[in-house]
Amino acid sequence: MQQEHTSTIDVCTSLFWHLSDKGLAPKEVNRLVKDIFCILQDGGTFTVGFINHQLNDMGWTGHIIDEDTIELVLTILENDFQYSVSTHTVH
Repeated sequence: MQQEHTSTIDVCTSLFWHLSDKGLAPKEVNRLVKDIFCILQDGGTFTVGFINHQLNDMGWTGHIIDEDTIELVLTILENDFQYSVSTHTVH
């Protein structure tokens, strides 16, 4: 159990720095992650474009997230909230 906790801390740290490098302040990182969780919480099929569109509707501007951001958020959801994720490659 301790190893999973450390892993989550590492993922959260990576997510924080990834979003900080994109110019987000610490409070904005927290709010963005909460907004992404709200979008994903009921499951479904999502693309980065769809999530960015939903975030724009919530007041975020531009293409705020990328594949790396989503992967980090999904890792947290899978590790700590037993969220199940299936990925599909589109050609």
